[in-house]
Amino acid sequence: MTCRFCLTESTESYFGSWCERCHKLQRLISLFGGEKVMSILENVLIVDSDTQKEKIKTELKGELTTREYNLRARKEADSK
Repeated sequence: MTCRFCLTESTESYFGSWCERCHKLQRLISLFGGEKVMSILENVLIVDSDTQKEKIKTELKGELTTREYNLRARKEADSK
C-alpha cells in the first residue's frame, strides 16, 4: 500500500497508513505543534527572490575567494 500523505512511498506495515518518513513528520508535528513546524519549513525551504539572490552572491564570493587562493598557491609553488 502507498502512503496516504506523500503518495509515493510504501507504508510501514500492511495496516499502516503512512510511510516511515511521513510518520516521523507526524510525530514532529505532535511534539512541537503544527504552527512551529510549518514556520520552520517556510523559513528554511521557502525563500523570496531577494534572499535567494543574496545567497547566490555569498556562494559565488566564497568560490571566487577559494579559486583565487588556489591560483596564488599554485603560482608560489611554480616559482620555487
